Amino acid sequence: MRSFAFLLTVLLLSISSNAQQSQKAADLTESGIRHYESGNFELALEKLTKAIEVSSKPKASTNVKRNSLAEDPEAELRDRITFHDPVTGIAFLNRGHVQFARAKMELAIHDYSEAIRIAPSNKEAYVSRSLAYLVNRQGQRAIDDAKKAIKLDPNYFRGHTMLGMAYQEAGRTKEALECADKAIKLEPQNAEAYFRRGDFLRLAMRYREAIIDYELAMKLDSDLASPYIGRGAINFEEKRYEAAITDYSTALKLDPRLLQALRYRGYAYLALGRDAEAERDFSKAIAAVPMMREEIETASAEIRQKRQL
Repeated sequence: MRSFAFLLTVLLLSISSNAQQSQKAADLTESGIRHYESGNFELALEKLTKAIEVSSKPKASTNVKRNSLAEDPEAELRDRITFHDPVTGIAFLNRGHVQFARAKMELAIHDYSEAIRIAPSNKEAYVSRSLAYLVNRQGQRAIDDAKKAIKLDPNYFRGHTMLGMAYQEAGRTKEALECADKAIKLEPQNAEAYFRRGDFLRLAMRYREAIIDYELAMKLDSDLASPYIGRGAINFEEKRYEAAITDYSTALKLDPRLLQALRYRGYAYLALGRDAEAERDFSKAIAAVPMMREEIETASAEIRQKRQL
């Protein structure tokens, strides 16, 4: 009887300890998400990494002790983990978002893959990895992941918009527009659906139709920054540089993290000969993502050359 009581006490203490660790990991994850949303990517990365460590430590059990990998410091973390708290997958997913924002696509793909490995039914992780694959120029993988998300949930709005983006990147505009139409049918009041269709139309150089969709998105959600970037791109292409600057500035007011708007506003400033303002924007963009430097320098040289013509 005493032996049973002792074992029960140990079990209860273990459950209590695990619950405390889980809560600690959840608090760290929440903190990481807040830092990510505020634009403090380094601190977000630190908190989410700690959450993963706390929530996925191998449990001190006989089974773990018998597993040589549990004692091997060189083993991959995934091989040493014998138990996953549900928080682990959430932390991996959000750390992937941080890596994506830092333009670290391989690291983002790794974290999204871990989130999927832990929770194979996580449709958000598939869509997020699809986008990372797309940015990383792995188009077919992007298409495959978006399709997997839709297979998990045929009415998943983001799955259809993501598949449309992947099709558009592959030059399959007709299929991309079909995906956008499907998304609009699923959520006719969702501004993102119209913004995405506007983007597909813009990339097909159907500018007037694109602007109609961008402005519909603006009306549906006045806080959505992306339609302003899209309309700004059309204004830039049609050499309405002041209007482009206004659109990009509005996008940045709505979401200061949008480095695309910062970079393209710099190009518009440069096209108008406002070099100091352009360099200010370029410096901020490069400080956030150093790997942008080469692309910015190449585009800037082309714009300066056109100015001389």
